[in-house]
Amino acid sequence: MKYYRVVYLFVLLIYGCNAQEGTTINPSTWNGDPRICTVNPSTPGTDDRPLPTFPNQAEFALERVEVRHVLNITLPSQLTMYQYLYDYNANKLVLVKNANGFIDAEYFYYDTLKKSTYYRGEFCVVTSIDMNKDIDGTSAIQLQDNTWHIRPLNEFLLFSSNDPRRPPIRPRYAGTSTVRGIPVDQWETCIIDRNNFQTFRRVWSFAQKGFDTPTGTVGDLAYPVQAIINASVLLPNGTQLGEFDEVFNVYAYRPGIIETTDQLAPPKGVFCASGPDQNLVSLQDARIQWPERFSVRVDASSSRTPRWQRFHLRYDRGRERSSKRIRYDYLPGDGEDFESVIHDYGDNLTYIIDRRVGSCKINRGVEYPDISPNRDPASFFIKHESRFFESRDKVWEFNGFRSCRGNTIKCAAVTTSVDKFPVIVEPDTDKPSGETWAATNIEYGWSMRAPSQTVPGTDKHFDYPVYLYLKLYRYNDPTNPSPLNIRTEDIEYEFYEMSHEIHPNDFDISLCYRSLNLEYLHLSFILNVDESAIDGNHVDRRLLEREVHANLADKMQIRYSRISELDIFHEHATNDVNVFFTLLGPTPKPESPTLVSDNEPTAAQSRDVLKKSIDGGTFQFTMKFTDDSTTDIPFQAVVGSLKDSKQYKSSHAVGKPVITESYSAGAQAGAVIGGIIVGLAVGILIAAVIRIVRKEPMPDLPMIPTSFQNPLPNISFHNKKQAADAKTTPDA
Repeated sequence: MKYYRVVYLFVLLIYGCNAQEGTTINPSTWNGDPRICTVNPSTPGTDDRPLPTFPNQAEFALERVEVRHVLNITLPSQLTMYQYLYDYNANKLVLVKNANGFIDAEYFYYDTLKKSTYYRGEFCVVTSIDMNKDIDGTSAIQLQDNTWHIRPLNEFLLFSSNDPRRPPIRPRYAGTSTVRGIPVDQWETCIIDRNNFQTFRRVWSFAQKGFDTPTGTVGDLAYPVQAIINASVLLPNGTQLGEFDEVFNVYAYRPGIIETTDQLAPPKGVFCASGPDQNLVSLQDARIQWPERFSVRVDASSSRTPRWQRFHLRYDRGRERSSKRIRYDYLPGDGEDFESVIHDYGDNLTYIIDRRVGSCKINRGVEYPDISPNRDPASFFIKHESRFFESRDKVWEFNGFRSCRGNTIKCAAVTTSVDKFPVIVEPDTDKPSGETWAATNIEYGWSMRAPSQTVPGTDKHFDYPVYLYLKLYRYNDPTNPSPLNIRTEDIEYEFYEMSHEIHPNDFDISLCYRSLNLEYLHLSFILNVDESAIDGNHVDRRLLEREVHANLADKMQIRYSRISELDIFHEHATNDVNVFFTLLGPTPKPESPTLVSDNEPTAAQSRDVLKKSIDGGTFQFTMKFTDDSTTDIPFQAVVGSLKDSKQYKSSHAVGKPVITESYSAGAQAGAVIGGIIVGLAVGILIAAVIRIVRKEPMPDLPMIPTSFQNPLPNISFHNKKQAADAKTTPDA
């Protein structure tokens, strides 16, 4: 870099000396550097051969080799790779540049005259697109309706131009040749910039018609292969300041675009702020919204830790915002046992349950302290869940579609940026350092399920979260806010097994009552309902459970969380619906030595209130049929049916008596010996009958011994007590 600065300072010194000598070039009459080429406006172009025809869309890769000569000093050559996605119809251009391994992407939006440049895929800078710059093919032109537009491809490549509003470019046919083994037609052009005394000579090579390429056979549309450029810059007195030689090699040219989401979508997790006129939307405007209740499995990773952290999240916004509940099960970073953490925003309590040993810890409050997202991404996610789940501000930019999880899912990407977020936590003390990250870019990726699996009754377009990606920025040196001084870190959350249904037992805290020896009761009662409503699948079981849960809390005038382990099932022998549940005692009070709250009724008092409601016939409610919203289904508790669950007697016990038979060990042994004897006797009899039929003599039997010896002396068919008694009994 210092070498280039010295060269240019030397050039400026020479320019200052030469400016005082010689004549000055008249820009209006200057037609170019004669050592490169000159333009004669009166000379027509080649008329005997038609010019190549260009498409409205094209994608191709371009290799650019540049050699610069400044005052007879040849600078080192530079190699740069480009990838172009050109779309005249959409009025857009995507240009990816790779220089020495540093990849930058430029997105041209000609309708707004804005260009978003993503440097190394890390950060974005928005600038204005140049207008009516004749030697820059990417500059915008103004159409007759006064709108700004990308140039046609022939002007974009600076090959030809017949627009009377701009300087003409007239190619001259230069014959045929062979380039990289491809037969080509060559065309020569000369372009000058009178304001800056620049001259450009280009020799374009196009593949001949009928040649077979990897992307197809060349037809009527132009197929560029190579361009050789010679250019020079003159001082106003005519001295040549520098000469530049370039070679453009075009690869994988395609007269069209095979549009993929990865090609057209900007880099992941980078937000571009283009000013007050930027079209930002809310998540609701983009039809992206988390449901009121859901269950999802989350895999979290960060750029600092190679280890994945997995947790299962359950979320219930409740009937009121203050009654929100969140539960997540995970393995802490420094722990060995899975924990269930339940945040009850209605009671302002946090329950931490060790699932292996069954212990429970209750804390007042639901707020997390500041935590490092790299060390504990799960807790960081829960701490800032309102920012991720409940954002309603118009701060999101729609970044198109991209492939997620390989090519299995197509996601809609929306991105935003939050300044001075999050708080930096010291790794040694786990306490805030007093500083924050400069900014954090947040990108959501959402998808839509198959039509057969969409959630009934919803019109959301995107109902399945796929990922949440955070890119954190801070300056290595806060006193030098330069893009080259930026440090980034990434955190990504991937969502799996998204379900829009949760069960009330997902937030069950009865284990805490049992482990801490707090009051609770297991109760049951019976609801009477028309049998056809249950057996005919006309009632939504989930809604029935929620309705029973809400009525129990309402009749006993207790908190919703004090009813747990609710279970409902129908006995087919009757029209009864059996309800089982656990009635918990007063809401725990962590700051009290007894953990018991004094301003709530006990479980026994609440049971008595419920019994009075059931026996008085006031515990009743109605529901709608799932297939007929005009019909009400009445449910009413059976008078006198509230029992302790140990006193419950199922209707399945009413029926035919069951006779149970059992056999002693001696009977079983006798049956075995008898079976063996019968088998031997039957076998001998069958053998004798066969010999008689065959008229064979019977075999001679040996002398039968007068005594037998037990071949199984160690096997006894009596129990040990009988054997001991036999040993201690004396002989008579």
